Amino acid sequence: MNDYTYLNIHRIKDIVNRISVSMDVYLGNKEIDSSYCDLGAGIIISNSVLKAVRQKLDWCVLNAVSDSHSENIGRCVYNSIGLNCQELVQNQKLSTFRIKHFDLDKSLYNLSRKEEFNSAATIYPVLHQKDFYQLNAYFIKQRLTELQQTEKRLAEGLTDSWPPGHKPKVKPATRFDLPRQLYFNMTHVFFPDDFTSVRKHNRDELLDIQNILGEVITKAVTDNSNLAFKSLSNGYKTFDASRGMDYILDLEFYDISSSKAVKKRFEVCKPLSKVEFLQVPYVTENRKVTVFFIIQEHEVKEAKIFLHNYLSILTDKKDKNFLMLVLLYQNVSISQGKNDVFHEIKNFARKTSPLFKDELKVAWVSIRLPSRNYVSSIDVKALNFAAVDLALKKVGVDNLILILDSYCNVTRDFLNRVRLNTIENFQVFSAIPFRQYDPRVSEYPKLEINKNCGHFDREEYKYVAFYGRDYVRARKLYQPKMPIMRTDNDIAMVLQDPFKNTGNIFKMFVETLKDLRHMRSTDMSLLVRYHEELDQGRCNKFIGNKNQLAKLLLSKRSEIPPLQ
Repeated sequence: MNDYTYLNIHRIKDIVNRISVSMDVYLGNKEIDSSYCDLGAGIIISNSVLKAVRQKLDWCVLNAVSDSHSENIGRCVYNSIGLNCQELVQNQKLSTFRIKHFDLDKSLYNLSRKEEFNSAATIYPVLHQKDFYQLNAYFIKQRLTELQQTEKRLAEGLTDSWPPGHKPKVKPATRFDLPRQLYFNMTHVFFPDDFTSVRKHNRDELLDIQNILGEVITKAVTDNSNLAFKSLSNGYKTFDASRGMDYILDLEFYDISSSKAVKKRFEVCKPLSKVEFLQVPYVTENRKVTVFFIIQEHEVKEAKIFLHNYLSILTDKKDKNFLMLVLLYQNVSISQGKNDVFHEIKNFARKTSPLFKDELKVAWVSIRLPSRNYVSSIDVKALNFAAVDLALKKVGVDNLILILDSYCNVTRDFLNRVRLNTIENFQVFSAIPFRQYDPRVSEYPKLEINKNCGHFDREEYKYVAFYGRDYVRARKLYQPKMPIMRTDNDIAMVLQDPFKNTGNIFKMFVETLKDLRHMRSTDMSLLVRYHEELDQGRCNKFIGNKNQLAKLLLSKRSEIPPLQ
């Protein structure tokens, strides 16, 4: 720009901040009947244009033949980078105002009422030194007024919160979203979840309460030196994931001056500390899942239902998965021909395989149990390890393994969650399924997520996902509690105590691989159909909820002597 042009630097900064640094900019106002920018009104040139001009600087000097500096600069820019004057770049315009009255003292009031003057980034010509100071004072005051209005608008949008500067408590969308408020004393916490009435504080909880209590007592005694702490009467704590932990403490003090007991209530907020980013391995939903579908002879009917539902997932070309049928034969069962107990299951594999020309998606492995007596995983839980040990040899240790049984229904969403939650050498995943009540008791024949239809089964650990290499590493460490089975005959050594009742694969990972994360969570996409629970060690038989069982007892009280 020329030396008689006033520059409103704040307005220029606003314009420049809205233009991408990757743009070639030659921004200004065109001269009359010209394609070049008027230097008197000011020109904005980007760094990329200046670099291009620098390379052509000799040409620009030799061809600066015009008396107009605007024309010389414009010709240089055009020859260097091929740009004509731009009056608009990314919706940003260099607004200018040409002064027609040179006595600014008299004309400034009238000019201040014009929008084009107030929004101008450059003003010209300014012929007196004092006019520069006058314009600068005017536009600085204007900028200050804008900032004050912005501050006022932001202040009106703020909500009062405690502690000051921290997020207020999140307003729950429904009554079901209310955060749980836990009552506690110095030793126990009451009703920490839906299934526990009272439990002792763990080490971290107790340390946290002691620290909070110490700070509160120090504050109370500092404010009133006559108080002496006696005991904690009541304590309540609420955790808000967006805010932190809120405490309400009822403390009893002894007033030394009056010899009376004094009760005081304190509200304490322990806000979330500085957020840290944790490095976790990269996972995607494109990983291939190898499903170990373990089938026992008495589960063939249920297995056919599972396979019928699972076929739609198998035929999806976008979904990468492999189904390994693990068939557990009894010692005397026929394994060939039409009398094969798993004949229909094998036929499913034979008929399904031609659908996939490019890759094998279904296969089976047969395991012969050594005992002549009927053996099931209910009586011998070690069969869970036997099935995985022998099936893993067929697929290799580089695969992502998911264990399923005949009673579950799965969806693509569940398989995707398995892919994301199971990370090699980092995390294993055990899903808590939604298990159906007896439809005859609940009167809900359809399997769906409903409190009257079923409940999440916290005692179920068989649905576990892991990487084969992690499993091999854990099994070597777990050998004292469960020998590794390399052939069918090796199963004989785990049919008796002390190995017989050891079958929790997820527990093996927890006990052996301390460096791994062990994720366990409910999953609404993993549904388990009702079946008679034969495991006498389980607490919940999933016959029905309390209300349904009460109705059943009332309807059958004439047949139950104690209720008559």
